Amino acid sequence: MLTWVVSAAQLPRPHRYPPELPWPSLPEIRFQRGDDPRWAEKNFDDAGWRRIEGRELPSRDGIYWVRWRVQQTDPKRLRTRDGLLLKVVASYDLYWDGHLLGRNGRVSAQEEDEGPGVVDALFQIPSELLGVGEHVVALRMSSWNTGFRSPTYSLLFGFGNFRTMLVERSRTAILSVMAVGAALVGATVFGLMWLLAGRRRPVLLFSLLFLCVGLMQALQAWRWLYDYPYNWHHPRLVVITSLTTAMAVLLPAFVLYHFELERRWWLHGTMAVLLTAAWFVSPIYNAIGLALCAVGFCSALALALRAVGLRRRGAGFACAGLGASVAALFAAPRDFLDHAFFISAGPAIAGLLVALVLQLRDERREAQQAVLTAARLEIELLKKNIQPHFLLNTLATIMEVIEREPKTAVILIEALATEFRILARVSGEKLIPLAQEIELCRAHLHMMSLRKGAQCALEVTGADEAAWVPTALFHTLIENGLTHLLPRDGRQSFVLHAARAAGQDRYAFFAYGDSAEPPGGDAARREGTGLRYVKARLEESFPGRWSLRSGPTAEGWQTDIELRQPA
Repeated sequence: MLTWVVSAAQLPRPHRYPPELPWPSLPEIRFQRGDDPRWAEKNFDDAGWRRIEGRELPSRDGIYWVRWRVQQTDPKRLRTRDGLLLKVVASYDLYWDGHLLGRNGRVSAQEEDEGPGVVDALFQIPSELLGVGEHVVALRMSSWNTGFRSPTYSLLFGFGNFRTMLVERSRTAILSVMAVGAALVGATVFGLMWLLAGRRRPVLLFSLLFLCVGLMQALQAWRWLYDYPYNWHHPRLVVITSLTTAMAVLLPAFVLYHFELERRWWLHGTMAVLLTAAWFVSPIYNAIGLALCAVGFCSALALALRAVGLRRRGAGFACAGLGASVAALFAAPRDFLDHAFFISAGPAIAGLLVALVLQLRDERREAQQAVLTAARLEIELLKKNIQPHFLLNTLATIMEVIEREPKTAVILIEALATEFRILARVSGEKLIPLAQEIELCRAHLHMMSLRKGAQCALEVTGADEAAWVPTALFHTLIENGLTHLLPRDGRQSFVLHAARAAGQDRYAFFAYGDSAEPPGGDAARREGTGLRYVKARLEESFPGRWSLRSGPTAEGWQTDIELRQPA
């Protein structure tokens, strides 16, 4: 695959330019080392000079001259063929029929004295030098600052209408500039979504993908918008190719994480080998970039097909978009990384965007449903805590204790008031510090100890009291224990073990006591309001990043909760 893409990328580009902007081939370039001002003359005999092709100009080889001939055959088109466009990583003086048209940089026999010219230079031929017949173009050149490892470099020469070439140069940058704006907006939007809405890895990867595409297109447009010196050309191509490498990594990585596919070591190893090999398949950076795109897009397509097989949400859209972009890559490899890259890669980006938006929409609906469920269960929980029989039983206990032990009745009233005061303070919060949760639990247990005449206590070990937990999380588990378990030897104990490791908070909650269920009861299979409230609160605060296991033990009841902190 890499070999085919690279060979296609290095084929001569077909002539698809308008008639007023031809790009003639240069089979008759004559080359000579040295420096002699007579070599600029139109009638100079260069028959003894060596013939070379346009890609065989030597790098870092002092001063040399090249000459070639241009034919003006149509007298009616003389005025429309008055421009010369040269694309070359060198400094040179340009002569037309022995007349100096302009200088691009400063030519020198010494590296330290050379002044690098620009890569793309456009010259207008004076009207008095135009005429039917043969004309000679001569270049006095040096290329000490090329930066490329290759001992040779290429020369591209355009001959046509000056105004048309000037306009065409600006048009070339339009698509790249549009792509830069769209990509940077996408990078900003998804970057803010990652920063402010959950820190989900696929959203971050998509933002980075847009950022790489935007920077790559900005560097593509830079060539047409700013005349930079030719010694910047090699670093620019290196950066573009590096961004292409990053894009080739981010594309399959996004598909892998977004669709939650299994990550195998051999997959990462194969990708690393292919991307590394792509850097050595050709000395031409455009060919390297195409090989990198082939690896990235084909790998992403293979993963998307796997996601389709697993019936992942939105995988069909991602597969269709990636398939269209891969088809564009193999149908026209020379145009894939050109200024129209955003058009070729657009279907892939659109397909992945649809898949991401569908998942975000589903998550938003689930989050809204979780909020509604949590709110409903919160109301039910509050109703349960202040329901008439709870208050009536508590007040009846107070009345009874007042007659026998007035001081104890005062303590019971204060305990009840303390619990309701704390409950009113935290009931409207989504998350509270663990310290406040423990305070609420102990206030409730203190009040229930006075009511039941049994010692109810909570022991906490290993807890980070600054950790955030959903409101009334353990309070609800205690209430479940008080409801479904009976005191043992005049005591009802609750223990909370907490630990933190590898970005996870683990809580093991034990409720000790004798079962209040009749023999043969199915308490272990029932899920009451309390446990539904706990699960709804966990999903609301830690969507998709929690687990809960609950069941009876020989000593009572155990509940294990794991909370995975966001990446």
